[in-house]
Amino acid sequence: MDISEEIIKKAYQRYQNNSKHYNDINKYYYGTTEALKDFKPIEGRSNLKVNANFVQKLVDEEATYSFGNSVTYVSTDNNSQVTKDIEYNLKNNLEDHDLNGGIELVKNGTGYEINYLDKEKKFKNRMISALDGYMYRVNEEPLFFLHVHEEDTEDGGTETFIDMYTDKQIIHYDSEFNEVEQATPHYFGIVPVGYGIVGGKEYSERRGYVEGDKTIYRTIKTIQDALETNLSDMVCEISDFRNAILKLFNARQEDEDGTKQPIIKDNAVMEFEDKETQDAEWLIKEINDAFIKNTRDDLIALIYVLTCHIDNNEKMQSNLSGIALRSRLQMLESKCRMNEKAMANIIKTRLKCLFKYLEITEGKKYDVNKIEIKFTPNVPADLTALADIVSKIPHEVMSNRSKRALIPTITDVDKEGEQIELENKAENQGMGDYTEDNNADNIVGDGNEAE
Repeated sequence: MDISEEIIKKAYQRYQNNSKHYNDINKYYYGTTEALKDFKPIEGRSNLKVNANFVQKLVDEEATYSFGNSVTYVSTDNNSQVTKDIEYNLKNNLEDHDLNGGIELVKNGTGYEINYLDKEKKFKNRMISALDGYMYRVNEEPLFFLHVHEEDTEDGGTETFIDMYTDKQIIHYDSEFNEVEQATPHYFGIVPVGYGIVGGKEYSERRGYVEGDKTIYRTIKTIQDALETNLSDMVCEISDFRNAILKLFNARQEDEDGTKQPIIKDNAVMEFEDKETQDAEWLIKEINDAFIKNTRDDLIALIYVLTCHIDNNEKMQSNLSGIALRSRLQMLESKCRMNEKAMANIIKTRLKCLFKYLEITEGKKYDVNKIEIKFTPNVPADLTALADIVSKIPHEVMSNRSKRALIPTITDVDKEGEQIELENKAENQGMGDYTEDNNADNIVGDGNEAE
């Protein structure tokens, strides 16, 4: 399909329309909420503002739960070489690459990843926030991707540039869609940008209301504002009245210039009219602490209920087994499945581009449909119970490979099987400890594969 200038500008307009929404999410993630921004100060009061950042806490918790452990790639046709090639080439990324991408995905509900070759012709990946990109699709198939970024100028300002990724090249535009340099060709054969949408529905307001937004921000925004307002008001009350106020009756107060003041000395003394006889007493404001505490607790509880998270600060019961902890996380785990499926869509494009790279550079042909992408939840596991279950399942019912897949500490079942074979071989030959490291035939690559 030809890409006209009209379609490109239409996509850029959608990006700009959506950017305010994603910018609001980003503000709340970093604690800049409307409750604190619109907090109205009162002259002569403490005006303390309390930030209780549940959005960041829950986003990080959800992302760490799903993507805290390394992603595992399993070959469904037991081809151990393909998993070795995947692991070797993805070592070019930072160790926290998938986790940081997962945070952006959970935070915004949409995430992108650009696949590219660096200056040394090594395969690498770069996660892009929904704040900085937009994928234009036709019948769910990517037509092109816009990456919007700013560069510093010599006069100290910034200038906006747009890189458009197609299935053949990368076209470089300025903000007016004038080409600023020669297009960069690539050989992946597809738009080299993976995208994932939590829930599968893209955010929009084209129908006049918000669609496709299943973010934590959307779920708890108003509760977050109410909680911070409530906490700020209570802290101000305590600070404003940390010292009791002395009420004076029938005793006039004057400044040095003779001006009469009903309130003097920073709200510490208040002057009133005649109280039949001269008198002085302390002014104390009574606050229903139970009402305040119940309101605060109800808001916090509602946050956890709506997001399917659990309050880890609650007092635990006596049963602290891995199964008991895992059962408490059942609803959160179900919710995290959507995040994992969206991330899997991103990773599938990563593998397609990697396999094309390996085909061109090394002549290796792999099928992405024969790779299973496995996420291991970052939660405690009862290994004793698992070991008992595995030992009781006969080999006629389940293979050893499938049994190993049940154990969360084993992230690569094929590699674990190979290691067992190596150790058995060493034991049979009487060679003592025998590991993959001292077997040259099992080392993947010599460091020159990505050249």
